[in-house]
Amino acid sequence: MLTLIKDKRRALVKEWLRRRIPPVTALALSHRNVFILPSAAGWVFSALLIAMLLTAINYQNSLVYALTFWLLSMGVGSIWLTFRNLAGVYISAGHADSVFSGDTLMLPVRLKSRNGWSVALQLGYPGQEFIDCSVPPGETLTVNVPLLTDKRGAFHPRRLKIYTRYPFGLLTAWSWVALEYPVVVWPERKYSDLLLSAASADSNDAVEIVSVAAGHGDVSGLRDYVPGDSIQRISWKHSARTGELKTIEREVELGGRAWLSWESIPTDNVEHKLSVLCDWVVQAHANGVQYGLRLPGVIIDPATGEQHYFACLRVLALWGADH
Repeated sequence: MLTLIKDKRRALVKEWLRRRIPPVTALALSHRNVFILPSAAGWVFSALLIAMLLTAINYQNSLVYALTFWLLSMGVGSIWLTFRNLAGVYISAGHADSVFSGDTLMLPVRLKSRNGWSVALQLGYPGQEFIDCSVPPGETLTVNVPLLTDKRGAFHPRRLKIYTRYPFGLLTAWSWVALEYPVVVWPERKYSDLLLSAASADSNDAVEIVSVAAGHGDVSGLRDYVPGDSIQRISWKHSARTGELKTIEREVELGGRAWLSWESIPTDNVEHKLSVLCDWVVQAHANGVQYGLRLPGVIIDPATGEQHYFACLRVLALWGADH
Protein backbone atom coordinates (compact mmCIF):
# COMPACT_ATOMS: atom_id res chain seq x y z
CA MET A 1 0.00 0.00 0.00
CA LEU A 2 2.82 2.38 0.94
CA THR A 3 4.63 1.53 -2.30
CA LEU A 4 1.54 2.33 -4.34
CA ILE A 5 1.20 5.70 -2.61
CA LYS A 6 4.86 6.51 -3.31
CA ASP A 7 4.55 5.48 -6.97
CA LYS A 8 1.42 7.57 -7.41
CA ARG A 9 3.05 10.58 -5.77
CA ARG A 10 6.12 10.16 -7.98
CA ALA A 11 3.94 9.97 -11.08
CA LEU A 12 2.08 13.14 -10.06
CA VAL A 13 5.37 14.98 -9.56
CA LYS A 14 6.65 13.83 -12.96
CA GLU A 15 3.45 14.97 -14.66
CA TRP A 16 3.59 18.32 -12.88
CA LEU A 17 7.23 18.78 -13.95
CA ARG A 18 6.35 17.81 -17.53
CA ARG A 19 3.77 20.58 -17.68
CA ARG A 20 5.90 23.08 -15.79
CA ILE A 21 9.21 22.36 -17.56
CA PRO A 22 8.48 20.45 -20.80
CA PRO A 23 11.27 18.68 -22.74
CA VAL A 24 13.20 21.16 -24.89
CA THR A 25 16.56 21.57 -26.63
CA ALA A 26 17.16 24.98 -25.02
CA LEU A 27 15.79 26.76 -21.96
CA ALA A 28 16.26 30.07 -20.14
CA LEU A 29 16.08 29.62 -16.38
CA SER A 30 13.73 32.03 -14.61
CA HIS A 31 11.24 32.25 -11.76
CA ARG A 32 8.97 29.80 -13.62
CA ASN A 33 11.43 26.91 -13.51
CA VAL A 34 13.83 27.65 -10.61
CA PHE A 35 13.04 26.35 -7.13
CA ILE A 36 14.72 27.41 -3.89
CA LEU A 37 14.78 26.01 -0.33
CA PRO A 38 17.16 26.18 2.63
CA SER A 39 20.06 23.76 2.53
CA ALA A 40 21.08 21.66 5.54
CA ALA A 41 23.31 24.54 6.65
CA GLY A 42 20.39 26.92 6.10
CA TRP A 43 18.13 24.97 8.46
CA VAL A 44 20.85 24.99 11.12
CA PHE A 45 21.28 28.73 10.56
CA SER A 46 17.51 29.26 10.98
CA ALA A 47 17.48 27.26 14.23
CA LEU A 48 20.41 29.36 15.47
CA LEU A 49 18.54 32.59 14.69
CA ILE A 50 15.46 31.38 16.60
CA ALA A 51 17.61 30.45 19.59
CA MET A 52 19.33 33.85 19.50
CA LEU A 53 15.99 35.67 19.23
CA LEU A 54 14.56 33.78 22.23
CA THR A 55 17.72 34.59 24.18
CA ALA A 56 17.42 38.28 23.29
CA ILE A 57 13.75 38.34 24.31
CA ASN A 58 14.44 36.51 27.56
CA TYR A 59 17.32 38.72 28.65
CA GLN A 60 16.27 41.90 26.83
CA ASN A 61 19.80 42.17 25.47
CA SER A 62 20.12 44.87 22.78
CA LEU A 63 23.43 43.49 21.48
CA VAL A 64 21.94 40.04 20.89
CA TYR A 65 18.93 41.69 19.19
CA ALA A 66 21.26 43.60 16.88
CA LEU A 67 23.32 40.51 16.04
CA THR A 68 20.18 38.42 15.43
CA PHE A 69 18.60 40.90 13.03
CA TRP A 70 21.91 41.52 11.27
CA LEU A 71 22.29 37.77 10.62
CA LEU A 72 18.62 37.61 9.58
CA SER A 73 19.15 40.40 7.02
CA MET A 74 22.18 38.51 5.67
CA GLY A 75 20.05 35.35 5.33
CA VAL A 76 17.22 37.19 3.55
CA GLY A 77 19.70 38.82 1.20
CA SER A 78 21.24 35.46 0.36
CA ILE A 79 17.82 34.25 -0.85
CA TRP A 80 17.89 36.84 -3.61
CA LEU A 81 21.57 36.30 -4.40
CA THR A 82 21.20 32.53 -4.61
CA PHE A 83 18.14 32.79 -6.86
CA ARG A 84 19.79 35.36 -9.15
CA ASN A 85 22.86 33.16 -9.48
CA LEU A 86 20.78 30.55 -11.29
CA ALA A 87 18.03 32.64 -12.88
CA GLY A 88 19.25 34.21 -16.08
CA VAL A 89 21.31 31.18 -17.12
CA TYR A 90 20.58 29.95 -20.66
CA ILE A 91 21.02 26.18 -21.06
CA SER A 92 20.94 24.22 -24.32
CA ALA A 93 21.79 20.75 -25.65
CA GLY A 94 24.84 20.23 -27.85
CA HIS A 95 25.61 17.43 -30.29
CA ALA A 96 26.09 14.00 -28.69
CA ASP A 97 27.68 10.98 -30.38
CA SER A 98 26.05 7.55 -30.23
CA VAL A 99 27.56 4.84 -28.02
CA PHE A 100 26.96 1.16 -27.39
CA SER A 101 24.55 0.22 -24.61
CA GLY A 102 26.42 -0.09 -21.33
CA ASP A 103 28.89 2.65 -22.25
CA THR A 104 28.90 6.16 -20.84
CA LEU A 105 27.29 8.77 -23.05
CA MET A 106 28.86 12.22 -22.90
CA LEU A 107 26.11 14.82 -23.23
CA PRO A 108 27.31 18.34 -24.13
CA VAL A 109 25.43 21.02 -22.18
CA ARG A 110 25.96 24.63 -23.27
CA LEU A 111 25.65 27.24 -20.53
CA LYS A 112 25.52 31.00 -20.97
CA SER A 113 25.16 33.54 -18.17
CA ARG A 114 23.15 36.64 -18.99
CA ASN A 115 24.01 38.06 -15.57
CA GLY A 116 26.79 40.57 -15.06
CA TRP A 117 28.90 38.24 -12.92
CA SER A 118 30.40 34.76 -13.01
CA VAL A 119 27.96 31.99 -12.10
CA ALA A 120 28.99 28.99 -9.98
CA LEU A 121 26.91 25.89 -10.77
CA GLN A 122 26.76 22.14 -10.30
CA LEU A 123 24.98 19.92 -12.79
CA GLY A 124 24.51 16.25 -13.51
CA TYR A 125 22.08 13.34 -13.64
CA PRO A 126 20.93 11.69 -10.39
CA GLY A 127 23.10 8.71 -9.57
CA GLN A 128 25.89 9.96 -11.86
CA GLU A 129 28.86 12.23 -11.35
CA PHE A 130 28.00 15.92 -10.83
CA ILE A 131 30.24 18.55 -12.39
CA ASP A 132 31.23 21.86 -10.84
CA CYS A 133 31.64 24.75 -13.26
CA SER A 134 31.90 28.52 -13.33
CA VAL A 135 30.32 30.39 -16.26
CA PRO A 136 31.97 33.76 -17.07
CA PRO A 137 29.54 36.64 -17.72
CA GLY A 138 28.38 36.89 -21.34
CA GLU A 139 30.33 33.80 -22.43
CA THR A 140 29.18 30.31 -23.42
CA LEU A 141 30.63 27.30 -21.61
CA THR A 142 30.20 23.72 -22.86
CA VAL A 143 30.21 21.00 -20.21
CA ASN A 144 30.19 17.27 -21.06
CA VAL A 145 27.87 15.59 -18.58
CA PRO A 146 28.31 11.77 -18.26
CA LEU A 147 25.35 9.40 -18.26
CA LEU A 148 25.64 5.62 -18.19
CA THR A 149 23.37 3.97 -20.78
CA ASP A 150 21.50 0.76 -20.02
CA LYS A 151 19.39 0.01 -23.09
CA ARG A 152 19.43 0.45 -26.85
CA GLY A 153 17.12 2.63 -28.91
CA ALA A 154 16.20 6.28 -29.15
CA PHE A 155 17.77 8.14 -26.27
CA HIS A 156 15.35 9.67 -23.76
CA PRO A 157 17.43 10.97 -20.82
CA ARG A 158 16.17 11.64 -17.37
CA ARG A 159 15.93 15.21 -16.17
CA LEU A 160 19.20 17.02 -15.65
CA LYS A 161 19.60 18.65 -12.25
CA ILE A 162 21.32 22.04 -12.19
CA TYR A 163 21.76 23.78 -8.86
CA THR A 164 23.75 26.39 -6.90
CA ARG A 165 24.37 27.29 -3.25
CA TYR A 166 26.06 30.63 -3.86
CA PRO A 167 27.04 32.72 -1.95
CA PHE A 168 26.92 31.35 1.63
CA GLY A 169 25.58 27.81 1.16
CA LEU A 170 22.49 28.61 3.21
CA LEU A 171 20.04 27.96 0.36
CA THR A 172 19.84 25.65 -2.64
CA ALA A 173 18.36 26.94 -5.89
CA TRP A 174 17.80 24.24 -8.49
CA SER A 175 15.94 23.26 -11.62
CA TRP A 176 15.12 19.97 -13.36
CA VAL A 177 15.79 20.42 -17.08
CA ALA A 178 14.63 17.88 -19.68
CA LEU A 179 17.09 18.41 -22.54
CA GLU A 180 16.40 16.49 -25.74
CA TYR A 181 19.25 14.90 -27.69
CA PRO A 182 18.55 13.43 -31.17
CA VAL A 183 20.82 10.45 -30.60
CA VAL A 184 20.39 6.67 -30.52
CA VAL A 185 22.10 4.11 -28.31
CA TRP A 186 23.41 1.11 -30.23
CA PRO A 187 22.94 -2.44 -28.89
CA GLU A 188 25.49 -3.80 -26.45
CA ARG A 189 28.29 -5.60 -28.29
CA LYS A 190 28.50 -9.35 -27.64
CA TYR A 191 31.64 -10.68 -29.27
CA SER A 192 31.39 -13.58 -31.74
CA ASP A 193 34.04 -14.46 -34.34
CA LEU A 194 32.99 -13.36 -37.79
CA LEU A 195 33.60 -16.30 -40.18
CA LEU A 196 32.67 -16.13 -43.85
CA SER A 197 32.19 -18.96 -46.32
CA ALA A 198 34.82 -19.38 -48.99
CA ALA A 199 34.48 -17.27 -52.13
CA SER A 200 36.79 -16.69 -55.05
CA ALA A 201 38.37 -13.26 -55.39
CA ASP A 202 36.51 -12.53 -58.65
CA SER A 203 33.16 -13.89 -57.52
CA ASN A 204 30.16 -11.58 -57.54
CA ASP A 205 28.08 -13.90 -55.40
CA ALA A 206 27.30 -12.91 -51.85
CA VAL A 207 28.83 -15.05 -49.13
CA GLU A 208 26.92 -16.01 -46.02
CA ILE A 209 27.89 -16.20 -42.36
CA VAL A 210 28.35 -19.91 -41.74
CA SER A 211 29.30 -20.12 -38.06
CA VAL A 212 30.10 -18.21 -34.93
CA ALA A 213 32.82 -20.28 -33.34
CA ALA A 214 35.50 -18.53 -31.34
CA GLY A 215 39.16 -19.19 -32.01
CA HIS A 216 39.05 -20.07 -35.72
CA GLY A 217 40.93 -18.54 -38.59
CA ASP A 218 44.61 -17.68 -39.04
CA VAL A 219 46.22 -15.22 -36.68
CA SER A 220 46.97 -11.95 -38.47
CA GLY A 221 48.36 -9.90 -35.57
CA LEU A 222 47.66 -8.22 -32.25
CA ARG A 223 45.78 -5.10 -31.29
CA ASP A 224 44.86 -3.28 -28.08
CA TYR A 225 41.99 -4.78 -26.11
CA VAL A 226 38.65 -2.99 -26.36
CA PRO A 227 35.57 -3.66 -24.17
CA GLY A 228 33.48 -6.44 -25.70
CA ASP A 229 36.40 -8.56 -26.97
CA SER A 230 36.11 -12.23 -26.09
CA ILE A 231 38.35 -13.39 -23.24
CA GLN A 232 39.29 -16.35 -25.48
CA ARG A 233 40.98 -13.95 -27.91
CA ILE A 234 43.23 -12.26 -25.34
CA SER A 235 46.94 -13.02 -25.79
CA TRP A 236 47.89 -13.57 -22.17
CA LYS A 237 51.57 -14.07 -22.98
CA HIS A 238 51.90 -10.69 -24.69
CA SER A 239 49.64 -9.03 -22.11
CA ALA A 240 51.83 -10.28 -19.25
CA ARG A 241 54.98 -9.07 -21.00
CA THR A 242 53.72 -5.57 -21.83
CA GLY A 243 51.36 -5.03 -18.89
CA GLU A 244 48.53 -4.10 -21.32
CA LEU A 245 45.77 -6.38 -22.58
CA LYS A 246 46.28 -7.46 -26.20
CA THR A 247 43.66 -9.10 -28.43
CA ILE A 248 44.48 -11.61 -31.16
CA GLU A 249 43.38 -10.49 -34.64
CA ARG A 250 42.23 -13.26 -36.98
CA GLU A 251 41.99 -13.12 -40.72
CA VAL A 252 38.57 -12.68 -42.27
CA GLU A 253 37.74 -14.08 -45.68
CA LEU A 254 37.51 -11.22 -48.19
CA GLY A 255 36.77 -11.08 -51.90
CA GLY A 256 32.98 -11.28 -51.87
CA ARG A 257 29.99 -9.80 -50.13
CA ALA A 258 28.77 -10.81 -46.70
CA TRP A 259 25.20 -10.93 -45.46
CA LEU A 260 24.96 -10.44 -41.71
CA SER A 261 21.80 -12.41 -41.16
CA TRP A 262 19.37 -12.64 -38.25
CA GLU A 263 18.78 -16.35 -39.00
CA SER A 264 22.50 -17.13 -38.70
CA ILE A 265 22.44 -16.69 -34.92
CA PRO A 266 21.25 -19.83 -33.10
CA THR A 267 19.18 -18.29 -30.31
CA ASP A 268 15.66 -17.02 -29.71
CA ASN A 269 16.82 -14.11 -27.55
CA VAL A 270 16.10 -10.95 -29.56
CA GLU A 271 18.52 -8.69 -27.67
CA HIS A 272 21.30 -11.28 -27.94
CA LYS A 273 20.78 -11.52 -31.70
CA LEU A 274 20.95 -7.74 -32.04
CA SER A 275 24.08 -7.58 -29.88
CA VAL A 276 25.86 -10.22 -31.96
CA LEU A 277 24.82 -8.53 -35.22
CA CYS A 278 26.09 -5.26 -33.81
CA ASP A 279 29.50 -6.82 -33.16
CA TRP A 280 29.55 -8.37 -36.64
CA VAL A 281 28.90 -4.95 -38.17
CA VAL A 282 31.82 -3.50 -36.20
CA GLN A 283 34.14 -6.36 -37.25
CA ALA A 284 33.10 -6.28 -40.90
CA HIS A 285 33.58 -2.52 -41.06
CA ALA A 286 36.99 -2.73 -39.37
CA ASN A 287 38.15 -5.44 -41.84
CA GLY A 288 36.87 -3.66 -44.95
CA VAL A 289 34.30 -6.34 -45.77
CA GLN A 290 31.43 -5.39 -48.07
CA TYR A 291 28.49 -6.40 -45.92
CA GLY A 292 24.71 -6.21 -45.87
CA LEU A 293 22.21 -6.66 -43.07
CA ARG A 294 19.18 -8.93 -42.96
CA LEU A 295 16.61 -8.51 -40.19
CA PRO A 296 12.93 -9.48 -40.12
CA GLY A 297 11.28 -6.78 -42.19
CA VAL A 298 14.54 -4.93 -42.91
CA ILE A 299 17.17 -5.51 -45.59
CA ILE A 300 20.20 -3.26 -46.14
CA ASP A 301 22.15 -4.06 -49.30
CA PRO A 302 25.88 -4.81 -48.99
CA ALA A 303 28.15 -1.77 -49.03
CA THR A 304 31.10 -0.25 -47.20
CA GLY A 305 31.99 3.10 -45.67
CA GLU A 306 31.15 5.19 -42.64
CA GLN A 307 27.64 6.10 -43.80
CA HIS A 308 26.72 2.45 -44.33
CA TYR A 309 28.29 1.51 -40.98
CA PHE A 310 26.27 4.05 -39.01
CA ALA A 311 23.09 3.23 -40.95
CA CYS A 312 23.39 -0.46 -39.98
CA LEU A 313 24.02 0.37 -36.31
CA ARG A 314 21.05 2.74 -36.29
CA VAL A 315 18.76 0.04 -37.72
CA LEU A 316 19.93 -2.39 -35.04
CA ALA A 317 19.38 0.22 -32.33
CA LEU A 318 15.83 1.05 -33.40
CA TRP A 319 14.67 -2.38 -34.61
CA GLY A 320 11.46 -3.45 -32.95
CA ALA A 321 10.63 0.00 -31.62
CA ASP A 322 7.41 0.10 -33.63
CA HIS A 323 6.55 -3.55 -33.09
